[in-house]
Amino acid sequence: MSHRGPGLACVLTICLGAVGCGSGSATTSGTAVPVAQKKSPDSQAPASAPAHWLPPEPWVYNHWLPYDEGRLYTLLDITRDQLSMQLRDDHRTLAQLAARRGRRDPVALARALVAPQRQAVGPARAAELQRRALATLTQGHLAQHLFFHSLHQFAIPSAAPDIFGLPDAEFRVLRRDELSPMAIGRLHGRSPGRVQGAATAVLRERVNAGVRGKAMTARQGRLLLARQLTQLPRWLDQARYNGPPTTYRGNLEVRPQDYASNPAVSADGRYVAYEAYRQKLPLAVKLGEIAVLRTDLRTGSTTLASRIPADGPSGPNPVSFYNPAITADGRRVVYEASAGNQNFAKRYGPITVVARDIRARRTTPASRPVRARAESQSAYNPDVAASGRRVLYQAVRGGRTVIVSRQRGTGRERTVFAGLPAGGGRYSDPYEPSMSQDGMRVAFSVASGSVSDPGSARSTVRVRDLRTGQRIVAGRANGRGGKVADAFSADPALSADGNVVAFTSTDPVLGLPRGEMGLFVRDLRRGRTRHIVTAPGTRVLEPVVSCDGSVVAFTAVRGDRSRVMVWRAATGAVRVAGRADGVGGEVADGRASDASLSADGRILAFASTATNLPGAAEVRGAQAIYVRDLRTHRTRRVSDVDVAYAGRTLPPGSSPPPTASAPTPAASRTPVAADGTDGAAETVFVTDNAFVRRTQRPVVRIRTGEAVRWLWRARQSHSVRIRLPGSTVGSAIRNRGSYQYRFQRAGTYSVVCSLHAPGMQATVVVRDG
Repeated sequence: MSHRGPGLACVLTICLGAVGCGSGSATTSGTAVPVAQKKSPDSQAPASAPAHWLPPEPWVYNHWLPYDEGRLYTLLDITRDQLSMQLRDDHRTLAQLAARRGRRDPVALARALVAPQRQAVGPARAAELQRRALATLTQGHLAQHLFFHSLHQFAIPSAAPDIFGLPDAEFRVLRRDELSPMAIGRLHGRSPGRVQGAATAVLRERVNAGVRGKAMTARQGRLLLARQLTQLPRWLDQARYNGPPTTYRGNLEVRPQDYASNPAVSADGRYVAYEAYRQKLPLAVKLGEIAVLRTDLRTGSTTLASRIPADGPSGPNPVSFYNPAITADGRRVVYEASAGNQNFAKRYGPITVVARDIRARRTTPASRPVRARAESQSAYNPDVAASGRRVLYQAVRGGRTVIVSRQRGTGRERTVFAGLPAGGGRYSDPYEPSMSQDGMRVAFSVASGSVSDPGSARSTVRVRDLRTGQRIVAGRANGRGGKVADAFSADPALSADGNVVAFTSTDPVLGLPRGEMGLFVRDLRRGRTRHIVTAPGTRVLEPVVSCDGSVVAFTAVRGDRSRVMVWRAATGAVRVAGRADGVGGEVADGRASDASLSADGRILAFASTATNLPGAAEVRGAQAIYVRDLRTHRTRRVSDVDVAYAGRTLPPGSSPPPTASAPTPAASRTPVAADGTDGAAETVFVTDNAFVRRTQRPVVRIRTGEAVRWLWRARQSHSVRIRLPGSTVGSAIRNRGSYQYRFQRAGTYSVVCSLHAPGMQATVVVRDG
């Protein structure tokens, strides 16, 4: 069984990925970096554009495909799987595929794709849709983005203040540090129920905006929304980031390094499985961007644990393996597997769960494939029983996010919990499942509520006993009938014996001051809930529990600092465990996170970017995996990411990727004041990705006849769109200069960036002069 939390993994290196949204420069990072920076393969990209460039247009960023997807399949007589194989290499285009299917004129094909919409939208709009359709046929990366990366969008990040409780720019920094969107929300006081409801509302608003504006058909809108909402729970809970890097004028801003993440300790304390990120692109595109390694703590040897199943993908298609769980004896490792694209090894397409028997050198699928086309096809978040005979994972079945328990060998499955069908007015989805050592008890959290009523959001921690069928509410106050803490309880961790659940909560029924987050341990047999007291203002992530619940390890976050802590039931004391040798060894000077415990609570593994831990000097500041013996107080680095390359070396002539020598400073995270550049106009700054005038999302108050001036201080492209009664005015999409508008009528006016709506917004209130 796995005792771990796949949480805060701070990545100091920035690396180039092929999938994401950018226009000349990007604000997000991925994991595989080219040896030399390559120009975008798309024909419309400017000469200095990075390889992941996309046209800075709202329809691209919102995935508003200008024709019905099914019509493309009919006209070309292809399946979605055939489309996927064509676009896995984004130097290839749909036009090339169409030519092989007998349609050699992309302009004629674009015209045929939008033909059913001509009468309804009018000639001018039809011409614009045809232009967009042609772009999808002739630009490979654009088509890959539109068809296969429906949650690579700006809508949710731009609404970060509402959804996650922090500015867009800070949200993106934490995502690049591989903190999951759900964890980011928890750190900023947003419950899982609130996060899911708000994110759902934003996605729905963007689809409706595209349909209302005749950018796509209602049928395509329904398909897009179904695809997004069935993927949303996985996306919200996923720590691994799959986007492009921060670049400046086509160069990376930070030199990449291989690193390690997400350890899982075997119950006997002998083995540690973890993720190894490959940063050397020529090898990553052959092997995959992430591998799973296993280190034997007794011998010090490290093994490449992840292998492609006999019936899995092969050939030139890279496959990534990650998010490991490990059996009690360390013999078997279960992990997620996802094929990558052929340009940057970025994860692409459905995710499956795979089991590897290291002793027998055998890899087998551990999840049942899902074939539905309008929903997520992925299986993810695996856990494994101590013997390896049962595997737990999440999937989408019939439009519902479910937790599945699967018997190894027979393939027999049981549904532990099924959420509500995606797309309805109400939602109820499971997160963060963990399994007892015998596989008979499962702990998980549920986010629920009504999309139209944010106040209805609930987040509960539950346990399902598969032997008796009993459903237990574990997130509750002390006593067998203690009040249910359903306002905000999350992050469940189940002990190996299935009797103790650790969870985090901000619910006042647990005796917490309003807004404070607490860590709790619930003894299910005795009906007792115990508060693990941490310093005021501490946010807790991903607790893990020893077999009998007597030891709990967790990540404690205060400001920009994160530490791995350990609590012992016998003393009630909380101590910093992420430290160098000795009882009073130096505390890790970098971020420490991702705790994992052996069954007896003696062996602790964690990830850290520290420079003062044993063995840290050899990894030069990159994140590594460390193990601390809590009895002898010895700490050592155990990750060896070179093993992920299986002895392969870079081809001759390879050179490190170029980095920006003097990039333009990024926009300040702190609010700025207008500088009075134009005495006749109120000034609002256009930054990445917010309108700022002393605060973000400003309200500017003026009188009739006065003007507001927008001044760009951004690296990305943005626009100013002012919604007037019956019309819209504003600037072109740009990344420099200014725009000014004089308001002649009293009223309240909404202002958005067309690329980053609905979150990038401002309000102008005009009173009679």
